[in-house]
Amino acid sequence: MDLDTLAGVPDWPRIQQRYEAWWQGEVIDRVLIAISAPRYPIPDEEVPQEDLLDYWTNPERVLPRLERELAATYLCGDAFPKIAPVQTTMVAILGAYLGCPLQFVNTRTTWLKHIVADWANRPKFAFDPENQWWLVSKRLLEAGARRAAGRYRIVIPDLNGPGEIAARLRGTKELALDMIDNPEAVIEVMPEINQAWYRYFQACHGIVHQYVAGYVNWCGQWSELPATDLQCDFSIMISRPMFERVFLPFIEEQTRLVERTIYHLDGPGATRHLDALLDLPRLTAIQWIPGAGAPPVSAWLPLLRRVQARGKRLQLFVEPWEVPILLNDLQPEGLSLTTTCATPAEADALLLEAGRLSVRRSWLVS
Repeated sequence: MDLDTLAGVPDWPRIQQRYEAWWQGEVIDRVLIAISAPRYPIPDEEVPQEDLLDYWTNPERVLPRLERELAATYLCGDAFPKIAPVQTTMVAILGAYLGCPLQFVNTRTTWLKHIVADWANRPKFAFDPENQWWLVSKRLLEAGARRAAGRYRIVIPDLNGPGEIAARLRGTKELALDMIDNPEAVIEVMPEINQAWYRYFQACHGIVHQYVAGYVNWCGQWSELPATDLQCDFSIMISRPMFERVFLPFIEEQTRLVERTIYHLDGPGATRHLDALLDLPRLTAIQWIPGAGAPPVSAWLPLLRRVQARGKRLQLFVEPWEVPILLNDLQPEGLSLTTTCATPAEADALLLEAGRLSVRRSWLVS
């Protein structure tokens, strides 16, 4: 079977073209917009604590559950079928690959327990092919990829960024104090974390690409070329000079290691670092997440226009009602919108509206 085909998605070649145009800062026929809606409800599964490990890690249980969820979801526009065998709620799982104990809280939440009491006595952090959680992830990825050909695409694990992994290894409060008392120790460990991050990134795709093509991470953007998300949510706790000294050089290194990159900018406290990120010549895109308690995406138009003015792509998760607002104000070129409607009929109607507004906006700015 052709690794690039997707049964039930007859316009998959055109969808791929739209994603590739987005990466190039272009638009083919309309804005890149992925819309989903529930076909029917799926009841929550009650899982006792002693059964959580199997719930999260047994491929024979994980994959059928994800496939049921996919079957219950209507995909519209540029949405395409994908599953994450290592579920995206296993946030910053690279910390587990580097030695942090992984704890399953419930069916939606996991925690990593930090292991570094003193940077001076830390272990060396590196790719470990025999790590317990990597072996679990490897088994899930391979089982999912084997089933995926012609049916869906595979999302790789949420490896997260070097700053966030340092916070998982050390503890957020402890790392914040280190930034004042011992920033050199944090800078010293960054290359090890970055190298491990890249090795696991390569290993994940090495497994997936035996069976299916392309690159997809939790952001959901399709790419024919190597692509990944970058982030440092810890940055909301530190000043711009501190961020630029300790973390930005390693984010810049990631933009050189992987051809296409999307920086996950999360929350108003992170916006102080936006200009430094926009200065990175190889950074492709900004994903703006206002965060809990903040105004919605459409309330941040000046910030979004700044991103577009600097030639970076935008990836936005929005409410359906925000789509017309954004398309009336932003350029469709290099703009990606992801949203969820209440019904398939509402999804279809929104797609038609997005197409109409895309054409109008392109005509107005031409």
